[in-house]
Amino acid sequence: MDTIDLILLGIVIASNNLSFAFGLGALGTGQYHLRIVLIFTLVEFTVPLVGLFIGRYLSSFIDDYANITGSLILIGLGIYTIYSSLKSKKEKEESIEYIISIKGLLLIALGLSLDNLLVGLSFGLGDVNPLEMALFIAFFSMVFTFIGLKTGKYIKNTLGKYVQVIAGALLIILGLINYFGLPTIFLAG
Repeated sequence: MDTIDLILLGIVIASNNLSFAFGLGALGTGQYHLRIVLIFTLVEFTVPLVGLFIGRYLSSFIDDYANITGSLILIGLGIYTIYSSLKSKKEKEESIEYIISIKGLLLIALGLSLDNLLVGLSFGLGDVNPLEMALFIAFFSMVFTFIGLKTGKYIKNTLGKYVQVIAGALLIILGLINYFGLPTIFLAG
């Protein structure tokens, strides 16, 4: 696998962090952006390496559930984001506090990284340098997470209270696209 392939792989794998970080940025997590970026990057670096060591046996089992798990996480966050827009200010602060806790972020990042485990499993069986692959994935994860957080924050400041509903709807749509794929109307032409 050459450098161009690794760049494309990093972009594709890290793209789910972009949409998720957009939602987190819209929740007003500005003071925790560094924590979020660091945890997502660390997990995105580590999980493909773990995948290399798990082996072929588990790959078929995990493959059956990785796509739906990632989709359900996006849809769940979308529903939660819309629901949280209806909460009182105190309730919103408590919910956001759990999400941005180290435990909450690790659980989210691990859930979003199930596909990285499969990437590690599949590419680990070939001639790919594991460290190089993990570095590319982690780099693009860091960049996309940062962009998503800042974009979500900007849009929240611009659109005000409606941004959470918009962000939630986008996350639900992305989750559905992640699971079902793009509708054929977008693929034709």
